[in-house]
Amino acid sequence: LFVSACGGGTDSSDDAQVDALAALLQENFEEDGGGLTLTDGQIRCMAGEMVAGLDDDVTDELLAGNTLDDPPPGAELVVLDSLFSCASVTQLMTDSMVADGATQAEAECFADGFDENLIRAMLTSELTGEDPSPEDEAALTAAAIEVMTTCDS
Repeated sequence: LFVSACGGGTDSSDDAQVDALAALLQENFEEDGGGLTLTDGQIRCMAGEMVAGLDDDVTDELLAGNTLDDPPPGAELVVLDSLFSCASVTQLMTDSMVADGATQAEAECFADGFDENLIRAMLTSELTGEDPSPEDEAALTAAAIEVMTTCDS
């Protein structure tokens, strides 16, 4: 499975889907990546993870829509899982903040204030439109207060 997800598989239909999803991901991140910049390898890895994690029908629907702005129901979490599997989300957050004008130290302080579970909760809420659990909401609020009081601004 890992070899197939990272482009080394032998199923040509999976390879075609990986190629198509990689192109879609590349286009979406270039147009509206929210400041996130991924390498070609990270994008290809995400596409492989998505092909492995989605039914063919959902993959086809995603490709037919040509956008990740409104993925089919159930695809959101697979997209998110693929991002966490293929890239350092903390590093992506840091790079995005620096690109938006923060210093490297400020961005690292802020990004380090949110562990992977909290970042996942934030992104899941954003992708699905559902509120985080009360526990995640409390942890997010505490982390936000902590970074606001400890990170240089």
